[in-house]
Amino acid sequence: MEKKRIITGAVFLSAAALTCAAVMLLRHRSHPAQKQQTLEEYLAQDGIQWFLTGKKQYLIQAKTVSQTVSFRNELEAAEYTVTDDGKTAVLKGTQGEMWAAPVEKVCKTYTRPDGTALTAADFAEKDRWIDILTIPSGDSNFAMRIPADITVTVQTAWGDVLYSNLPEMPHGAGDYLVCRAGADGKPDLSDIWIVNGVLFPDCYTNQSL
Repeated sequence: MEKKRIITGAVFLSAAALTCAAVMLLRHRSHPAQKQQTLEEYLAQDGIQWFLTGKKQYLIQAKTVSQTVSFRNELEAAEYTVTDDGKTAVLKGTQGEMWAAPVEKVCKTYTRPDGTALTAADFAEKDRWIDILTIPSGDSNFAMRIPADITVTVQTAWGDVLYSNLPEMPHGAGDYLVCRAGADGKPDLSDIWIVNGVLFPDCYTNQSL
């Protein structure tokens, strides 16, 4: 199965996913060395354990475009096409990986490098990369590493299907399941996503890897 998303400015990402390029619109290919599991099957195993984490503060880059551009995010095995709609930004993460997000959502999730509010006016000059800063969030999330030889399928709260540890991209020691910390201080299992294992140390505090 292959997904190719045409980005037109509609809000399609959660704020949590935006902080780390964590939304993975992935091409899923079976691989004989990989053990395939659903999220429910993986979480039902004995010995798995969530650990508290939170988003770090770090710089990435963003821009709007003056013409239609297509690009591939190698860490997500995802392909994006972004149009000049005035509402969508291209973002470039800590490993050079690129993805797309609505400008309105980016302005809520990031700031200028000096910590002041980011606005749509900062994106008025198209095709120019600007530095933007993530907003750290302390112990706002839980995470769990998935061994690199296991592919877990996750149905996200925002409607995408994500896969951990696909064999066509680097993962370090394995990708991570990430979710919000609920009001009760426990993992909120209603909203789980995947963060590539290469990106996780850049984007999240890692009290327990």
